[in-house]
Amino acid sequence: MERQRRDGSAVDLGPVGGDGAEAGRQHVRGSALLVLGRVVAMVIGMATQVVIVRTLTKSDYGAFAYALALAAAARTLLSLGQGRLLSRFLATYEEERDYPRLFGAIALAVGTICATSVLAIGGLYLFSDQLVGSALNSQDAIKLVLILVFLSPLEALDLVFVSLFAVFSKPGAIFFRKNLLAPSLRLVVVLLLVVTGSSVRFLAVGYVLAGVAGLLLYVGLLTRLMRERGLLKEFRVREIIIPFRAVFEFSFPLITGELALLSTTVGGVFVLGLFHDSVEVANYRSVFNSARLNTAITTAFVTLFLPLIARLHARKDIDGLRRTYWHTAAFVAVFTFPIFAVTGPLAPATTVTLFGARYAESAPILAILAVGYYVNVVFGFNAYTLQVCGRIRFLVGVNLFVAALNVGLCFLLAPSFAAVGVAVANCIALVSQNVLNQWALRRSIRTGFIDRGCWAPYLAIVLGAGMLWLFQLVVSPGIVVSVAVAAVMSLVVLFVSRSALQLRDTFPELGSVPLVRTFVR
Repeated sequence: MERQRRDGSAVDLGPVGGDGAEAGRQHVRGSALLVLGRVVAMVIGMATQVVIVRTLTKSDYGAFAYALALAAAARTLLSLGQGRLLSRFLATYEEERDYPRLFGAIALAVGTICATSVLAIGGLYLFSDQLVGSALNSQDAIKLVLILVFLSPLEALDLVFVSLFAVFSKPGAIFFRKNLLAPSLRLVVVLLLVVTGSSVRFLAVGYVLAGVAGLLLYVGLLTRLMRERGLLKEFRVREIIIPFRAVFEFSFPLITGELALLSTTVGGVFVLGLFHDSVEVANYRSVFNSARLNTAITTAFVTLFLPLIARLHARKDIDGLRRTYWHTAAFVAVFTFPIFAVTGPLAPATTVTLFGARYAESAPILAILAVGYYVNVVFGFNAYTLQVCGRIRFLVGVNLFVAALNVGLCFLLAPSFAAVGVAVANCIALVSQNVLNQWALRRSIRTGFIDRGCWAPYLAIVLGAGMLWLFQLVVSPGIVVSVAVAAVMSLVVLFVSRSALQLRDTFPELGSVPLVRTFVR
């Protein structure tokens, strides 16, 4: 198939029809390394979280978690929605060999982050008492916010580099920097905290320095990659075209999606800070990252998924896009099920084992949040797919509704039910968002609410989760029994789903492994 460049010349985009399924399988294979990286990062991250929670007092950890949550919120806002969506434009411009706009999109993303960072950080330092003092009574907690806010631009730029390496097919760099180096540096900082007996301020400064080190490494890796691909030869400052209108018409309205995300990740923390002390914030945030482990594999897959579906949509290969969507959704849902099993139905044993008996009351919070995030996983990348298909207005409406719903429920439930009420609000918002997006997706890619080819794995997931919840209510098992039962149920779900996952076609080498070949068809 050929497509016209903006200058009128033709660009070969490759075959259109039957290559969609093969592209989907290659996407799964390419994401496998990132999934491995996420598993490594997950283990290191959980170790870091456990050490922090067990080392700091509840009040200190609550203040640190509050500051870290605000830093994450600022990171999302600083890029104005460009960080995560940059790969969509880079993939399109590279397909068309439109290098002036490719470099222009990169410059626009970096420039936006730098400009907004100066304004945001400067404003926070000038008006810190007015902006965060109303929610934090402690001056030490305010100082933590003023330190950790420097993580915001560092992590926003990190998203830009991830998009670049995804488009230029370098998952190895993402694996090393994002999933190995960054979590390891944070773990080193935490261990130094324990050994030296330093204050929580030492922890905050260490996090920022770890972010600086990781960003410098990314710069070196990207320079070498662009030299190897010959892209530096195409870089001419005078020819750069900033695709301001194209990027912001697509990304700026979708900042509402980031606002919906912020309402679930930070909104609850802010509301808890208004009605309760830092101890209640600690009860909520101690298990929050554990619940979000349900999105770990999804995060790995989306890195390569977005540029892939952008290319398929550019080729008008809707059948290939649909097959890729559901193959990826089923794969991620099945392989995330073990995480959901121990954070959802079997949350009590997991919570006490990781964080100690003093956080036992956080178990219901973990279970409720895990349900919301796993539903988000099960439905697949519906928001990203709707973005590529141009359903911008619909997404804006849904995102604004979800953000308002979540914040409203938080204010309604938090005064009486504290952290549990915030978790319920988050769960309802996440489920509502995904149901609405999935309903709209049916027409965009000509699919059912759940594809027929995925009925078997999804039914197995629902029944398996129900049986695990019943087991928890009747037996109340310890961590060893919980992990064993979760592993058995996960294998059952995998066995039932083996046909839908197309494991033999995606990973043919698995057929030669004696114990694994049972799950490959």
